[in-house]
Amino acid sequence: MKLDIITNKYLLMWNLLFQSSVSTEFHLLKQDIWTMNRKEYSKVHQDKDKIIKELDNFIPEDDLIYNLLESNPLYKKIKIDTNRYRLSVLEAWDLNKKKYNKELFNILKKNIDDKYKILVVHPSLDIIETDLNDSVIIVGKKIILRDKDNFLTYLIYKIVKNEIFKTKTKEKEILDVICELCITNELYTRVTGKSKYHYGKKENKELKEKIYPYFLMYLGVKEEAFDKYMIRDNIFFDKNDYKYEKLLKKLNIDEFIYFLTKNKKKIMKKKIVPVEEIEML
Repeated sequence: MKLDIITNKYLLMWNLLFQSSVSTEFHLLKQDIWTMNRKEYSKVHQDKDKIIKELDNFIPEDDLIYNLLESNPLYKKIKIDTNRYRLSVLEAWDLNKKKYNKELFNILKKNIDDKYKILVVHPSLDIIETDLNDSVIIVGKKIILRDKDNFLTYLIYKIVKNEIFKTKTKEKEILDVICELCITNELYTRVTGKSKYHYGKKENKELKEKIYPYFLMYLGVKEEAFDKYMIRDNIFFDKNDYKYEKLLKKLNIDEFIYFLTKNKKKIMKKKIVPVEEIEML
């Protein structure tokens, strides 16, 4: 997986104009520009898609708002901070990409061939957005220096979700659970050395626990090691309720998703093991 981590001044300005304000001073600046130029300000809103599609060649039809913003000292400081942030993202990825790419391939069992453009905006905007058609991720989230794995895992999650949701299936709930298991849980666990299976959406919990035994088989975990993984991840199931599917470890992620969608009815009938029953298994 290749990431091109870049900035684009028009995309930065668009997000500063239309996302949450990065500071009180900037909020007042936006209000002033809006009050004096409402018609022109409103027209800029439609520029976002065009900016993304024409990153190197975008020319606004009316550059009044962009010029007003770009000439302001507040914007100039934000631009400097954004460039520093880009260097932080670039450094975090360069230092860890070998490890991440290795583990990601071992989990997905396939390469992500698309080259993703990571368009960096100011971190105080607190956004990560994906564009399914153009392999673009807009990133503006603070990096906690002591936990860069959290930031990078979330970034990879957005990319993998973008890829997996290209799968032609109506079972979007399964796709969402698989993204969570593969990246939020398994990848994050591998790069940190500590189980992260407690992370995830509440609405995914039941289906994730029913898929989890099959996911272990898919990863190539042997049946005799199930107890070790259940204790590690604090997810428990009745081993007698699951036939060990040896062929799952030979599948890639796309083939595994097909297996899950094909067997959804059987999977949904599986019983969740309550904590009080664990010692009885």
